Amino acid sequence: MSRATPVAGSGGMTASRSPVPATILVGNPNVGKSLLFKNLTSRYVTVSNIPGTTVEIVRAPANFDGRRLEIIDTPGINDLSQRSDDAQVTRRVLDEHADATIVQVADAKNLRRALLLTLQLAELGRPMILVLNMFDELEERGGRIDIERLSTVLGIPVVTTVAPQNRGTDALIASLDSARAATVGSLARQLAGSDYERNRTRLERVNEILAETYSIARPDRPSFRVRLGFWAMHPVQGIGFLAAVLVGVFWFVGLFGAGTLVDLVEVGVFQQHLNPLAIRLVDAVFRFPHVHEMVAFSVSVAIPVTPVHDVTLGTLERVALGPAYQVVSGIGLTGWQETLQFAHDFLVGEFGVITMALSYALAIVLPIVTTFFLVFGVLEDSGYFPRMAIMVNRVFRIMGLNGKAVLPMVLGLGCDTMATMTTRILETRKERLVTTMLLALAIPCSAQLGVLLALMATLTPTGALVWLGIVVGVIFLVGWLTAKVVGGAPSDFILEIPPMRRPHVSNVLIKTATRLNWYLREVIPLFVIGTAALFFLDKVHALDLIGRMMEPLVTGWLGLPREMANAFLVGFMRRDFGAVYILDAATGPAAVLGPLQILVAMVTITLFMPCFANFLMIAKEHGMKVAWRMAGFIFPFAFFVGGLVHFMGRWLTSI
Repeated sequence: MSRATPVAGSGGMTASRSPVPATILVGNPNVGKSLLFKNLTSRYVTVSNIPGTTVEIVRAPANFDGRRLEIIDTPGINDLSQRSDDAQVTRRVLDEHADATIVQVADAKNLRRALLLTLQLAELGRPMILVLNMFDELEERGGRIDIERLSTVLGIPVVTTVAPQNRGTDALIASLDSARAATVGSLARQLAGSDYERNRTRLERVNEILAETYSIARPDRPSFRVRLGFWAMHPVQGIGFLAAVLVGVFWFVGLFGAGTLVDLVEVGVFQQHLNPLAIRLVDAVFRFPHVHEMVAFSVSVAIPVTPVHDVTLGTLERVALGPAYQVVSGIGLTGWQETLQFAHDFLVGEFGVITMALSYALAIVLPIVTTFFLVFGVLEDSGYFPRMAIMVNRVFRIMGLNGKAVLPMVLGLGCDTMATMTTRILETRKERLVTTMLLALAIPCSAQLGVLLALMATLTPTGALVWLGIVVGVIFLVGWLTAKVVGGAPSDFILEIPPMRRPHVSNVLIKTATRLNWYLREVIPLFVIGTAALFFLDKVHALDLIGRMMEPLVTGWLGLPREMANAFLVGFMRRDFGAVYILDAATGPAAVLGPLQILVAMVTITLFMPCFANFLMIAKEHGMKVAWRMAGFIFPFAFFVGGLVHFMGRWLTSI
C-alpha cells in the first residue's frame, strides 16, 4: 500500500493549492480520522490511540464514481485557536483551500467536545459534513443520538461510521455532494470577546443541542473492556497490568523474536543457504585462485519458556561455504586478480555487503523489529498507551514533565526521529526540550531495543535488572538536571483516555507492514553504508589505527576487547548497528564478551545518540545549537557511565 504524501507541517512548509477539489478532514485527537482517511483513499497513515500521531499534513487523491477529489488529513486539534502548532497548521490549510469541503470527524461518545469544534468551524461559512465515528462504541455504552434532529439543528449532513470496519464510508462519500454551510454559523459569527468567553458561550449552545439530540441509558454492568480499562489505570492493579505487559513484550520480542526467529533466519536461511549461494555467484564472476572454508552450521528450532529454558522442536544441520577463504598457496595474484579480490571481499568478505550488512539487517534485526512492531501495534490499537501516561504522571513530575511526555517516549521505541517530532504535543518549550534530550539519550528505537532484549536474554536476571535500573536512573537524573537547567513550570496534565478496544488484526498487520517498509527503505541503506565504511577502513588498515587510538578508552576505561572499538565506531552512524555488532560478539560462534562486558557494552551503546537522522530532527525542532549541545553531552556521558559500570562491577566481584 503506497504512503500518503506529507505536504505541510509546523516547520514552515507551505501546502500548494490543490489542482482538483479538496476535502479536508478535521477533528479532535484520537477520533479515527487517519483511519477514515485510509478508507477514503486506500493510502495508509499511522493510526494510533495516541494524541499527536498525525503531526504533518498528508494528502492523497481519491476517485468516487469518476469524480476526482483530493483528501487532506490534518492534525488532531481540540479547537481552532492558535495556541498549538497543530492548530496553526490546520488553520493554515483551511485558509489556503478556501473552496474545500470540511469533513469534521468526531468521536460519537464525546459529542460535547466535538460540537464545540463544530461551532468554531461553522464560523468559517464553509460547506461541512459531520461524521460521528466509533458509533458502535456509543451504542455499546447505551448512548443514543437523534441523527436527523442533529442534522437539522446544525444545518449540515451528519453521517455515522465505524472506521475500523469500514462501515459508513459509502454514506460519507454519497453525502459529499450535499455538504453545505452550517446554519449555526450565523449565530457563532456574532460572538465577541476573548477565546475563553467565546468558548463559554459556545458551550452553552452545545448543551442546548445535546439536550435535543443526545440521551444515554447506562447498562447495569460495565462490559469487560470498560472494566479492563479501569484496571489498567488502578494504582495497584495498574502496576501488575504494566508488569504483565512488559513480561509479554520481553518474551515475544526478546526471547521468541531475537532468539528463535533470529537463529532460524540467520543460520537456517542465510548461513546455510543464501550466503553460500551468494559466495558461489560472486566467485563465478570475480575469479581469482582461492578456496573457501566449509563450515558445519547447526541451529535448534525451539520455543522459549524462560531466558535459559526452551522446548526444542528440532535441529537444522548443514555443511556449507563460509566467507573465510585462503588464496591458493604458491600462486601470486596479478594486479587484475587483486582488483577482482577487492570486489569479491566487498561483497562476500568479512565486512561484505551481502555477508555482513544484509545478513545483519535481514537476518538479525528484521525478525526483531517485526515482532516488536507487531506487539507495539497491538498495544497501540488497544488504547493502552494513554493509560500508561496516567500511571507514570506522578513519577514524571520529578523531571518537570507530566504523564503526556510518556507518549513521545513510547513512540521513540519505534523511531526516535519521528518521536522527536511528536514532542510538539507537549505544551511548553521546557517539556519539549527535556523529552527530546531523553529520547536522544536513553530511549532505544525498535531496531536497537530488539537487539538489547536479545542481549538481555544472555544475562542473568540480576544483570538484566541492573541494566534496566541504570537506564531508568539515567533517565530520571538527566531529566531532572535538564529541567533545572531549562527552568519553567510544567503544563497541566489533560489527556483524553480512549476506551480499551480489541485490536483489529488487519489494522495491526497494516501498521506493521508500513513500518517494515520504512525499515527496509531507510535502515538497510545505512547498514550497507556502515559496512562499506568498515570495509574500506579495514583495507587501509585504519581499523587497527582507530583500535589503538580508542584502546585506552575501550579496553582501559570500559574493560572491553579491542575489537569493540568497531561497535562504537559504527554506533556513531547508527546506534542499532553498533548494538548488532555487540550482539554478534556476545552470542556468535566466536563470542568474546563475558557477562560484565555485555552489561558495560549494553549500557554504553544504549546511551549513544541514536542516529544522524535524529540529530537533524533535533536541529529542525530546536535549532542546530541545541542539537550540538545535546550531542556534546551525550557521547562523553555514555562512555562515562559505561566506565563506572565496569569499575563498579569489578569492585563488586572482588569483595
